[in-house]
Amino acid sequence: MKAVIFDLDGTLVHSAPDIHAAANVMLAKAGREPVTLDQVISFIGNGIEKLVERCLRATGGAPADMAPHYAEMNRAYAKDLTTLTRLFDGVRKALDAVDVPMALCTNKPEVPARALCDQLDLTRYFTVVTGGDSTQAKKPDPLPLVHTALALGLSVEECLYVGDSVTDFRTARAAGMQFAFFTGGYQPTPVNGLAPEECFDSWNSVNLGQFYLA
Repeated sequence: MKAVIFDLDGTLVHSAPDIHAAANVMLAKAGREPVTLDQVISFIGNGIEKLVERCLRATGGAPADMAPHYAEMNRAYAKDLTTLTRLFDGVRKALDAVDVPMALCTNKPEVPARALCDQLDLTRYFTVVTGGDSTQAKKPDPLPLVHTALALGLSVEECLYVGDSVTDFRTARAAGMQFAFFTGGYQPTPVNGLAPEECFDSWNSVNLGQFYLA
């Protein structure tokens, strides 16, 4: 293993409370009822556009013109990126223990992903940050993960991807990359095809090296 690539939301950080707050600001501007935190957690993982669409569908339907709602969501979220967001317990200890280059590959747009990392003192860990708008495709398309590996100067076979969702699992499989699944994230249902030896439930005791070629 020559590098570790991480998902962000639901993997390293519990960001759902701030995303939830921003989503309800967006919905209020649209004259809609609020959604719950559990609903928002179930909507996370496929990018901001899909999350906004799911929120609107859950509260009366998605309009033909989604652009104003995307813009409002982005404005609201940018104001409070880390007001309620926290690292999962043990994450910093785990990152400090990694002795190979690290990177992020997230469906969150690159600008807020970098800003969140700056505000939570995570930026220093990552050589590369790939956001949902950094390439022409989002996860589960393998392109963002392949792009991240190449930006590190490595092949996909030399990297481990760490995520918390079926989207992350499918991305790793499509890219041909080793995978480690954090079970304490935002995935609400079992993931078909995921092996028990690919899973871990605590950042406090994980040894990421054990997942490479497991």
